Amino acid sequence: MRLRCLTIAIIAAFPFLSTAQVKDKVKFNAGIKAGFQAVTYSDPKFDIGGYKFNTNNIQSNKIGYAFSAFARVTKNKFYLQTEATFGITNHSFDFQDEKENTNENFIPNNTVYDLRTYCIQVPILFGYNIVERGRYGLSIFTGPRTKFILTSLSEQNFKHFKYGDLEEILNDKNYYWEIGLGIKISRVFLDITFDAGLNEVSSHIISHKDGHIFKSSRRDNILSFSVGVIL
Repeated sequence: MRLRCLTIAIIAAFPFLSTAQVKDKVKFNAGIKAGFQAVTYSDPKFDIGGYKFNTNNIQSNKIGYAFSAFARVTKNKFYLQTEATFGITNHSFDFQDEKENTNENFIPNNTVYDLRTYCIQVPILFGYNIVERGRYGLSIFTGPRTKFILTSLSEQNFKHFKYGDLEEILNDKNYYWEIGLGIKISRVFLDITFDAGLNEVSSHIISHKDGHIFKSSRRDNILSFSVGVIL
């Protein structure tokens, strides 16, 4: 998968590289942007013995924030852009203790897994300026994005599970394919993007105290809105 993304990136970047020496036809820009992200999950699965994942609440409390610095090279209507993005994302997963279904006197707890992740993201985006009229512009872009999760900084909180010392083992490198739309007014722009997850974010869940290992899997899809300035 990494080789495929790299091959696509090199092929798409070739027109820019081959004309880089024609300085009067190539523009270089840099900028910054910040925004928020909403995370959805593709077919999330958890197999924690005695607990049922509540898919009805899957859309709750999964908001993140991202801050980026980027560089862009433009030739005619086409551009190539890369970024360094720092992101923080909050996740929340609701569970139901299966004892609730068998014991009328059982008082349910709010069994929840809360997760906060910190990450560095690096995309390679290929864009096309559809509209360029004075101060106004409209563009579309697409390309691969790699997310490096800073697993040592992740904050995990398993509430009201009978297993002690639970930890989700996250994959520290994840891949996405991004598509987006950019709207520009003078040097200010708004980006709307969607990142489709290409690999499993979760490896498994382990109870260090009890020695149990539980299966988990999910792919993250990310919808982002950001505002920035291009210099």
